[in-house]
Amino acid sequence: MDVEELYRRYAAGDRDFQGVDLSHANLNVAKVRYLEDLQPGQNELSGINLSGANLTSANLTYVNLSGANLSSANLKFAELSCTVLTGADLRKAILDYAQLGCDLIDVDLREATLFGTVLIGTNLTRSNLMGAKFQVMTEESGIIFCDTIMPDGTINSKKWPERNRFNY
Repeated sequence: MDVEELYRRYAAGDRDFQGVDLSHANLNVAKVRYLEDLQPGQNELSGINLSGANLTSANLTYVNLSGANLSSANLKFAELSCTVLTGADLRKAILDYAQLGCDLIDVDLREATLFGTVLIGTNLTRSNLMGAKFQVMTEESGIIFCDTIMPDGTINSKKWPERNRFNY
């Protein structure tokens, strides 16, 4: 499946794209550079089911994936800067070496892997990281935890300092 077909089927009401191969795809079809430039309906994939999808090295910048099911998806090396992921399901997702410059508010990241992942000003408020495996590097600004369930089950409410490496 290509990106054009995905957006065409999504516009027609289809939401189930479980296991689709979109590796190396550019889903930023509107080619926006700032969220405020995004017009209603552009790069809109909220509520989509991409569970088990191959999104290796995909460009998901400025794509609205709020409420999306990305459980067990392979997002290795994916670009997720300014991606809207509020309320998304990323359980058991592979986010190794991904670029996550987005808010991950109310996101389910249980048992996800984030090795070598770069988090740039990422907000993990109320996210669930229970059982997630981490080795991440923050850049530019820290990571915000507010009522975040950490991999060991503790609840964390603090900001990590700039340029900090941490493991779980």
